[in-house]
Amino acid sequence: MSARSRTDPAPMPAGGRPLRWWIPLLAWLLRGFYFGRIRIFGAHRQPVPRRGGRLIVSSHRNGAIDGYTVLRVFPGAQGLVSIQLLRHPLLRWMFDGIAVVRDKDRERYAKRRAAFAHPVDAGCAQLRAGGDLVIFPEGSSEWGWQPLPYQRGAARIARTLLDEGLSLEVLPLGLHYQAPDRFRSRVEALVGVPVNLPARDADESDRDWERRIHQAIATALDAVSVNCPTPEVFATTEAWATVRAAAGESYALAFIGAQQRPQAPPPPPPRARPWPWDWLVVAAFMLLAAPVLLAGRVAGGKADARNTVSFFRIVGGLLVAMVWLPCLLLMTWFWPWPLLVLWPLAALGWWRWPRVMHRGNP
Repeated sequence: MSARSRTDPAPMPAGGRPLRWWIPLLAWLLRGFYFGRIRIFGAHRQPVPRRGGRLIVSSHRNGAIDGYTVLRVFPGAQGLVSIQLLRHPLLRWMFDGIAVVRDKDRERYAKRRAAFAHPVDAGCAQLRAGGDLVIFPEGSSEWGWQPLPYQRGAARIARTLLDEGLSLEVLPLGLHYQAPDRFRSRVEALVGVPVNLPARDADESDRDWERRIHQAIATALDAVSVNCPTPEVFATTEAWATVRAAAGESYALAFIGAQQRPQAPPPPPPRARPWPWDWLVVAAFMLLAAPVLLAGRVAGGKADARNTVSFFRIVGGLLVAMVWLPCLLLMTWFWPWPLLVLWPLAALGWWRWPRVMHRGNP
């Protein structure tokens, strides 16, 4: 839903508040062009069928783009979104969610939490109505060797609903990017089994019960996401996962396995043999999409951290693409033969890009 600047939310429709109709389509287009196919592993191997009433707790590795990745696994799921992401008209068009005012948002934008529905109340309302809700317990995104401290919002929502006697399923989701700042890099999602939420003990306080629920959620999320003991183990684990992925295995499963059983650094991964005409088709893609790629490159240079580069590139590239794509269609109308030859070559170049530009390691 769009951010509401009032404390009384609109009545919640049955099935929860849906995403605006164009958001799933836009997410599919942008993540598909930038990353390609995002593979799903773990408890599910395909997008999880819509059922509603599920709380999805996800790792937060790559800024706002994580929201698009989650929609690949859980289509239609709503999320709690920082007002930082909803301040600009373009970003309000690109993203959707229940507005949340973080402490740093209050300091940076002089926003009052009282001006928005409380995130726990809004999240509970979404789940009571039978909708799916996504929460990033870290609260912010960082590309590091272990997660940021988990906030207790998910546990508070779960405790509130369980206390009301409602049935609740909590699913952990680990997002794994082989290179978060690289165009056409490998992305995988690892879905964990539902969290075994502890029942309330006799005479147990709300705070103590909530703490045990929080610990259960944190343990389940750590089991499917990045949580290395040291930066050195993280670097070695990334290297092992890259080697296994080059051999056709799952990057996410290989990462979790190497993380749980640290090993010595692996040998360099074997380089895939390029096709003789790979550079030709990649050049065709670069020619056809030159303004978009250039805009993304320039915008990515404005990012303040590695985990926000892709977000800046996608936003910058999208702005130029909205002008450049109609121009390409007009040129195809007036000069059909050269462009009709260039289009399929460029599509093949987009597909072969990782093999050429990433030196065989997507």
